[in-house]
Amino acid sequence: MPINEVLRPDDLTDEMLEAIFEPTDLDVRRDNDGDLVVSRGVSCYVMPTAENERLMLMTFVGVKENTDRADKLEFVNRVNNDISTVRAHVNQRESIVFDYHIPVRGGVSGEAIVEATRFFLLASAHAIDRCDEDDIVR
Repeated sequence: MPINEVLRPDDLTDEMLEAIFEPTDLDVRRDNDGDLVVSRGVSCYVMPTAENERLMLMTFVGVKENTDRADKLEFVNRVNNDISTVRAHVNQRESIVFDYHIPVRGGVSGEAIVEATRFFLLASAHAIDRCDEDDIVR
């Protein structure tokens, strides 16, 4: 598949997503659950949302043991205030999560998906470097 071919929601299969990233300089693997993980220093999951209308990129940020919820929330608030391109939140399991959505519904090229993923990985690393004032990230 040419990387500049326009993909629509029906085109987004597990095999197609993996094929998009295969020729790049990014590390690509499947985790134990079969989810696609793309890495370059930072790792993110690449997952289609319901009905493949968007691709969600998601990174879990590891924090030091005994970090309380208030410190986590302060960190994610700094990320959300300072780094507008990455959304951060504390999930139900008390993990810090960064995410980013790529619209697919109107069509998107494989190249755009790869470049958006590269950007997200870079922005995630930058968010950690810039916003971890209390040194909670491991």
